Amino acid sequence: MSSGDTLCVFTPYQNEPPASNYATLSLRNGHPLLQFDATTTEAAVFTGIMPQNYANTTGVTVFVVASLTTATTGTLGWSILFERMDSATDIDSDSYAPVQAITASTVPATLGQPLTLSVAVPKGTNLDSIVAGDTFRMRIERDTTNDTATGDAELLAIELRET
Repeated sequence: MSSGDTLCVFTPYQNEPPASNYATLSLRNGHPLLQFDATTTEAAVFTGIMPQNYANTTGVTVFVVASLTTATTGTLGWSILFERMDSATDIDSDSYAPVQAITASTVPATLGQPLTLSVAVPKGTNLDSIVAGDTFRMRIERDTTNDTATGDAELLAIELRET
């Protein structure tokens, strides 16, 4: 695998909502999406398996494709957390690595226009030491502390690429 190759893609229907404060599934013109509130930190969780050909040389870049329900001004940001699920993991409790912040960026001036935001997550501790073949969970939350867009953010898809 080389830098820039897609490792995993997650869509709204693959969400495994947490027990509370979860993003809600919705449709916009037939497009499935997850809606994240502007003031309450809501989350979505996705389980994946890191492909066997993941080289683990520098880490991954997480790309988040989203739109806004009503906002045409302000900024949108996200928080990403990874959890490796190996033989030492107790799945009865969460053990996510530190938050990886996707810096809040200006939202499109046109409603319904997708915005792609990204963050590079270095291998090792920030990626919870995930290597090829590992099962993992990725949690995404809207950064309600630092973004300024009003109304719901709509998650359309997430892509992980080898950095």
